[in-house]
Amino acid sequence: MIRFSCSRTSEDNTPVLRDIDIARYAQSVLYDYRPEFFRYMGYGEEDYYEPELLDPYDFAEKYLDAAVDVQDIYTDRPEDFIAGAAVFNLQRVKVFDKANMSTEEILVPPNTILLDTRTVHGGSKTFENFTLMHEAGHLLMHQAVYKKDPERIFYVQGTDPGPADISALCRRSSIGRSKGKLQTGEDFREHQANTFAACMLMPPALFIPYVQSIMNTHVREYFDDDLMITHTVNDGSSRYWRYRDIVKLTAERFGVSRSAAEVQLSKYGLLAWPEEKEVYEARRRLKMYKSLWKC
Repeated sequence: MIRFSCSRTSEDNTPVLRDIDIARYAQSVLYDYRPEFFRYMGYGEEDYYEPELLDPYDFAEKYLDAAVDVQDIYTDRPEDFIAGAAVFNLQRVKVFDKANMSTEEILVPPNTILLDTRTVHGGSKTFENFTLMHEAGHLLMHQAVYKKDPERIFYVQGTDPGPADISALCRRSSIGRSKGKLQTGEDFREHQANTFAACMLMPPALFIPYVQSIMNTHVREYFDDDLMITHTVNDGSSRYWRYRDIVKLTAERFGVSRSAAEVQLSKYGLLAWPEEKEVYEARRRLKMYKSLWKC
């Protein structure tokens, strides 16, 4: 396993990282786990290929040696339920017992990923996979924040007078949706876990050449050079619909939602507004993320 290390942390031990640092780490982890995923690295942009999909359950269980459990995690905010949790310590977690229509506490061992039943059975496999990889990101990157006394049993959800931050309890609204302005340590950790999940499911060394191969093979005439340039509004043009097709194909290929694919298209510099400044910034990002191919 590739251990996570960081030279800078905040006062609560949250790592101080750029998104490119997380992408580099995620890609090294993925290569260590399944190097055959990268057999297409080095191919030219004219080559069209089908990258393999990551199996989040296999990764969590075989690479992280983590247990994955599904429970009705108790929440006082059902409209924004706890979609998943990364459990670092031996602790008791409150869950809902549907059979008896009551709550109970279950003992959860360290290095466990809990998924809520609404996450697993809610009809969205892409959300389930992203949540699982989000929690894996917490387990890998945030040990220094959450790991406590191994001899003690902790309680979660405010029932224990001891340390508050003993596990990463991630609500539905925080999965895949980083806040615009990050302020608290939790904000930064959730953003880092989202970035890790996205880069594991859509690694730049596979994602960028796949998208460019579509453009080169099918729709080159609608775009400029190796960069998608499009408005995000529907102007009814064939260019817009070609763009939507690419988002759809890419999302399906990597097993993610269309919104997640669109975020990575922008982050990796494959999508920009047509203004000169935006195009320049997108090209800079594309060059930066392409540099990870050599890692």
